[in-house]
Amino acid sequence: MMPFLPSELANTVKDKPASDVFSALNQELAKHYSIRLFTLTLIDHQGQLAKRIYSSAPAQYPIGGYKHIEDNSWSTQVLEVGEPFIGNTEKALAEVFFDHQLIASMGLGAVINWPVIVEEKVIGTVNILSSENAYLDCDFAQFEALYSWFVIAFLLPVLEEGSS
Repeated sequence: MMPFLPSELANTVKDKPASDVFSALNQELAKHYSIRLFTLTLIDHQGQLAKRIYSSAPAQYPIGGYKHIEDNSWSTQVLEVGEPFIGNTEKALAEVFFDHQLIASMGLGAVINWPVIVEEKVIGTVNILSSENAYLDCDFAQFEALYSWFVIAFLLPVLEEGSS
């Protein structure tokens, strides 16, 4: 069954570039979750690389460029098993993210990394961050409701490249 897609979101992104779709998803999630940083990361499994395709804080987390994906409990849970990762303390983030000091310097200590899966493979992650304990006892209904939009968001850059 196709999840509900808010009509105002659909109207916001109709005939718009991918960056507008990304921004609209950020705004929609922000109605339901505390978000101080929102990023979308495309995953290249063959090269064990991740590429940021959207960032609400481009000065600290710029768009583009590839970074190596560390082999740890986070990559197993999110990229191999396809389950979301929720961390609610700076300590939890420090255990899995090499850039935990930058995250902490921004006053961030909680994260939700939501895998986006197409044909049984994680193609990207939706990442929201906020202050410590922001996602305790969190209801993930909105992530599930927007899931098909996340898939579209990760496919848009590919489609835009093909039409240029």
